[in-house]
Amino acid sequence: MENILGVRIAEAREKLGLTQDQFGARYGFSGPAVFKFEKGYVKPSLDLWLKIARDCGIPEKKAVLLWIRVKLPKEYQSYIDLSSSTVREPAAAYGKERHTAYAQMADSREIRERIANDPALPAGLKAAVADDEFWVLYRPTGQEIDLLIEKFGSYRAAKESLFRDAIRLIREFVRSDY
Repeated sequence: MENILGVRIAEAREKLGLTQDQFGARYGFSGPAVFKFEKGYVKPSLDLWLKIARDCGIPEKKAVLLWIRVKLPKEYQSYIDLSSSTVREPAAAYGKERHTAYAQMADSREIRERIANDPALPAGLKAAVADDEFWVLYRPTGQEIDLLIEKFGSYRAAKESLFRDAIRLIREFVRSDY
């Protein structure tokens, strides 16, 4: 359990083809900070780690436990079991590979195009996003698309209308957080 967070951060950065400066800018910190994270000299804050972990495809529960585990003294790290069925992501989830981080995209045309060309997404979600009326009426943000995929992406047989309802539901919950 040497530097698992650093290794995951380095893998994510390399997979995206980004320099340390570019990767850091994506999350609001410097290239030298990325270097320190990757080498294990410094551990990211939990909030920052959760953002990075989400883009790495690491389920939130597992990401929190990983973060806690690396913060513990070595003799106690084995107390946190990351192989437990309560930590593993459900098999029916979006897939082993992480979807595009739509929240990082500013161009709505690019978001729609990426969704249309993503074979791992449910047909109902793709149909909803492809529908011009839906798009004009709701103008979903990249963050809302990410939430749709995270929360409802495993519902392979869900109809387009259910994803319309889901976007309204997400907005109700987000509004109630303020």
